Amino acid sequence: MIQIVCPHCGTKLKAKEHLEGEVRPCPKCGEPVKILIPEDHEQLPSTPLDEPAANAAHLVGKKERLPTTIHLERLDRQNRYLICDRAHVFATWANDGKGWMLKTLSGMIPVHRNADKLPKEGTFTLVELKLRNTDEGLRLVGLMTYELAKRWALTVLAEGDDVICQKITGKGSLSHDLKNVLRLTLRDMFMPEVWQHAAPVLEFLHNADYHSHGVE
Repeated sequence: MIQIVCPHCGTKLKAKEHLEGEVRPCPKCGEPVKILIPEDHEQLPSTPLDEPAANAAHLVGKKERLPTTIHLERLDRQNRYLICDRAHVFATWANDGKGWMLKTLSGMIPVHRNADKLPKEGTFTLVELKLRNTDEGLRLVGLMTYELAKRWALTVLAEGDDVICQKITGKGSLSHDLKNVLRLTLRDMFMPEVWQHAAPVLEFLHNADYHSHGVE
């Protein structure tokens, strides 16, 4: 078992080792706690993180769900999704029947035929481009980022469109390099009419705020 301490309320907790890298709500305060092996491995009396406390009625039946502010049940069929590493777009998804597509030097290739090319670990961010149909046409109205588990996250891309949502561990963020990449990606993916009037999104991608997880 992994022994950890809730950073919000100080409750001593424990979790099974296979949950390392994931996020679970604290049974005491309900705040999200990322499960990581502490360096000192101190053995502490603790409460199981994957089992709600008896007095935590608001958590009963929800122990496998992340807080709704960061949890994505499934991909919105109207939106577009990107998976980025530290400075590149690694994979894309659109509701076109092709499923997840890997970006390679030779072009985009389907994940379900190239599962052997999926890395087993790394730092990856799921980016949600929020789109809406308006009287003027398709428009970009927001952008959200989600942090993915460090290990075994991308290997599920070949299993289906929505399975990646189960690998979200918390709110994501964008570095300076990633913001530059996304600005170029928007221009490559869409006609100018789609993104040029999305002032909040463009401002977000130009500013020096590297901690916020998105804008809409």
